[in-house]
Amino acid sequence: MSNSLNHYSPEDITVLLFGVVPLTGFISGTFVNISKDLAPYSSARTSDGQVARLYNNDQTYTITLTLQNTSEGNEVLNKLLLIDEITQRGKFPLLIKDQLGSSIFFSTTSWIEGVPDVDYGPDISERTWTIRSSQGVNYIGGNADASSLIDDLLNTVAAAAPILEGLF
Repeated sequence: MSNSLNHYSPEDITVLLFGVVPLTGFISGTFVNISKDLAPYSSARTSDGQVARLYNNDQTYTITLTLQNTSEGNEVLNKLLLIDEITQRGKFPLLIKDQLGSSIFFSTTSWIEGVPDVDYGPDISERTWTIRSSQGVNYIGGNADASSLIDDLLNTVAAAAPILEGLF
């Protein structure tokens, strides 16, 4: 059993658009959710108990980002959506990194898929943006130590193995 002390801080979750534009102004609570759209395997059982499994090489993810209605990030995401609606060229790279650990999500092709509901009232409200990413790479690590740039690159390549397999 390890005697290490692990660290996590929500302030150290970085969300970057285009690799350089940070999003800020997230709500308190769950503010980033990354969900793989299709399970890597599906299976079927025959009447005599045999099991066959099918590998689904699908690297599409749905990401929800929840910002306060006061966040400037809403304006950035809305402009990306408007650009996409006008030009159909609103795709962007997306990076989500836990700076105190080794978890990292990366996709070269992401787009705004859902428009948040907008409400106004006496309290600060939230805007939940839905982003879809194809060819996503999601490395789920721990928080015993912050990863180095080399570790991040290796973790990203390791997580991208299903994508890279089709290239060779």
